[in-house]
Amino acid sequence: MKQRIQQRILRFQLVETLSRIWPYLKQERRRLLLVAAATLGLTVVELSIPILVGGSGERLLSELSGRQPTTAPVLDNRTIIALLAVGALLRGYLLYQQRSLSGQTGQRVAARMRDALWVHLQKMPLEYTRRRGPGRLLVRFISDTKAVQRLVSQGMVQLIQDVLVVIGVIAVLTYLNLLVGLGTILLLPLVALIFWRMNPRVQKASRDTRHRRTRLSAYMNERLTGLAAVKIHGRQREEAKRARKLNRKVASRGGRLASAGAQLQGASAGAVALVTTLTLALAAEEVAAGRLSAGYLVTSYALIGLLAPIVQRITIFNRTLQEAQISVERLAQTLAEEPESPQEAELPEVELSEGLVSVEGVSFSYPDGTLALEDVSLTARRGELVALVGPNGAGKSTLLELLPRFRQPSNGRIVIDGQDTAAVSLESLRSNIGFVTQDTPLFDGTITENVTYGMRGDASEASEEQIRQAARLAGVDELVASLPEGWETKVSEGRRMLSRGQRQRVVLARALAADPPIIVLDEVGSALDIETQRTLAEQLRMLAQHKTVILATHSMPAMLMADRVYKMEGGRIVEEDRDEAVLTRLEGA
Repeated sequence: MKQRIQQRILRFQLVETLSRIWPYLKQERRRLLLVAAATLGLTVVELSIPILVGGSGERLLSELSGRQPTTAPVLDNRTIIALLAVGALLRGYLLYQQRSLSGQTGQRVAARMRDALWVHLQKMPLEYTRRRGPGRLLVRFISDTKAVQRLVSQGMVQLIQDVLVVIGVIAVLTYLNLLVGLGTILLLPLVALIFWRMNPRVQKASRDTRHRRTRLSAYMNERLTGLAAVKIHGRQREEAKRARKLNRKVASRGGRLASAGAQLQGASAGAVALVTTLTLALAAEEVAAGRLSAGYLVTSYALIGLLAPIVQRITIFNRTLQEAQISVERLAQTLAEEPESPQEAELPEVELSEGLVSVEGVSFSYPDGTLALEDVSLTARRGELVALVGPNGAGKSTLLELLPRFRQPSNGRIVIDGQDTAAVSLESLRSNIGFVTQDTPLFDGTITENVTYGMRGDASEASEEQIRQAARLAGVDELVASLPEGWETKVSEGRRMLSRGQRQRVVLARALAADPPIIVLDEVGSALDIETQRTLAEQLRMLAQHKTVILATHSMPAMLMADRVYKMEGGRIVEEDRDEAVLTRLEGA
């Protein structure tokens, strides 16, 4: 029974949403208490002003009519005016404290959610982030947490204050006159009925609108990233039409949401007007019957006047709640996704001695069932340079991504020095593998910061010789010498100061500077000229004397320098040899 009641309570949107953000909100208990104190103070001030005005009106009306007040006045007019002035100042101060503290609380809660989301996304498989794309994930990271921040800092606090004021208004009116109080209470079930009937439409329209916005965001992110392809193929007009179509759908859903919200707001306003009219009519009847003084009729008018804007604010809060609920649901779904290594803390660290990498009967299929690798086996050891060759789509990159467990084999296993990589911790495995692809980006910063990015611990304590050696092997020392600002040159993937080949050199130096025992390279020389490819192949051959080096390549110099060559086609290894005649036959691969 108790569990059933708890489940019913959790079905309420606000309770459900707050229960999900409570882990991030509970750390702000001190601020929440201060916000609660300011809110309670504001409620008292809001209710006191109509009461003081009514008391003053009762005294003035009595003096003008020359009769005795119905109730003995406790305060004179000067005192009431002074209290009203103090109340106005106090209201301003309490409002400042409430909004400032609640704003800080909302920002801190949103920041904690972003922290949790970013930590979790870094634990997710690469396939997850690739499948969803940066556009949709950025919506989670920015827009969804912003919706939660608005709920905490604005909507929730205002709702609590408004609820307290409504309770106070009903209590004061009931105290002044039972009939008037009962008339006001009618507002509650009437507004509740309106919300119960109309709110589902607002919910659906809100979800549809958010879904369309997310699709538009993902589309714009994708097209902006590939804007060069759009221009080179002359697809601007088609893309403008597609963007216009998505925009119209966003506008259409937004219009439905605005219409549903306006209907709810209008119906609520009508209910308030109806109940207000009824209550004021009852109050007038009570005055005529002598059971309510004229001064306190003024108090009733003022108190009832507080209700109309409150109901309007509640309908606005409902919109904020709908947005926050959708955002919290999406954030919760993302945070509930299984990380790529759930038992990471329980797994042992990998221990390298000989640097022997064995791929044993590995197959791999994509989530849609497409077979990318079938029964692949190969070995690579320290002291030899191993090359994977073959046409695009042969499975080379997919195979290399299995080594640091960016993907998991469907069958078979990968063993390093006798240890199954699926049974060791990811952090220790990846700390022993330097992985570089042709698309590995630079990060915003200097060349020094990019080269030392992959170094474990404090990069400032890294051996300068270690960094310079990595720079020499990757050819970055020559690049740095040609730049006016040298190592302090600012670079990033967005800045086009460096050519693609130069960026590849910096990325390669980043991997080498970390000094891992295993180096995995995927087409890192694709953007280099033939002479630079030859130099790089010679440097990799020297590097392979004391490291395990595996590379996928189309470069003939790299093939000729390799100790072992595996040719791949259709996800299988079709040929393995060290003979130069085989390498010559691979020239077209």
